[in-house]
Amino acid sequence: MQRPRLLDHFVIRNLIGLGALLAVHYLTDLYAIEQRPGFSKVSPYLYLLLLYGWIVFHNRILFERLFLQGKKALYFGCLFLLMVIGSFNMNFILHTEFSISRSLPFIVNYWVYTVTGLGVFVTYRYLNPVSGTVKLLPPAMPALPEETGYFSCMVDGVRQNIAYAEIQYLESLENYLKIFTKQKVYVTRLTLKEAEERLPKRQFIRISRSYIVHMAQVDKREPDAFWIGAKELRIGRVYKRYVAEQLAGE
Repeated sequence: MQRPRLLDHFVIRNLIGLGALLAVHYLTDLYAIEQRPGFSKVSPYLYLLLLYGWIVFHNRILFERLFLQGKKALYFGCLFLLMVIGSFNMNFILHTEFSISRSLPFIVNYWVYTVTGLGVFVTYRYLNPVSGTVKLLPPAMPALPEETGYFSCMVDGVRQNIAYAEIQYLESLENYLKIFTKQKVYVTRLTLKEAEERLPKRQFIRISRSYIVHMAQVDKREPDAFWIGAKELRIGRVYKRYVAEQLAGE
């Protein structure tokens, strides 16, 4: 089932999510809100607003730009540091401003909401990435013919000849290279630049410092990324013009 196009807009999607969160909390808070004096009436909703902002920051900045770009150690380090700082701040504010001695339930909710928000984000973004596919080539332009031939490399001391047609994308691991096919992942001692020079230019385009994409395997194209199945491959900023020129020149 194709998702509504309106939900593809980042602002609209998050306004709906925030509104739903506040509405659900208000329904459970309806009978208690009148018993709280002054600022205490609205403080839980301010907390939810800040919490939602943190969840969006975590999902869109930390998870997308660190974890999904292969910087997993940096991601977990930043996440743990920020979560610990946030927990200490929450504990301090609850004790000093609201005289709440039992802050543990609030801190647990902070961690649970963060994990739940990530789960919802991953489910929405990656469960059905092919829906609403954007055509890779203009309708008037015929699809490129599949290149024949093989990519030859050494894997664990054994020469492997991988058919171009089987390769989905290549990922750089500095002096090593991961070659992804539908059946298997190969790891070989090559740089991405060396692989780029050996691959047919019409079918394989380098989109960042980390990835080369086989265009015939792309399921969905976005302004900043290509999708192959459930895998999002981000286009590097310095490569955007190059990618556009390669697509326009085909």
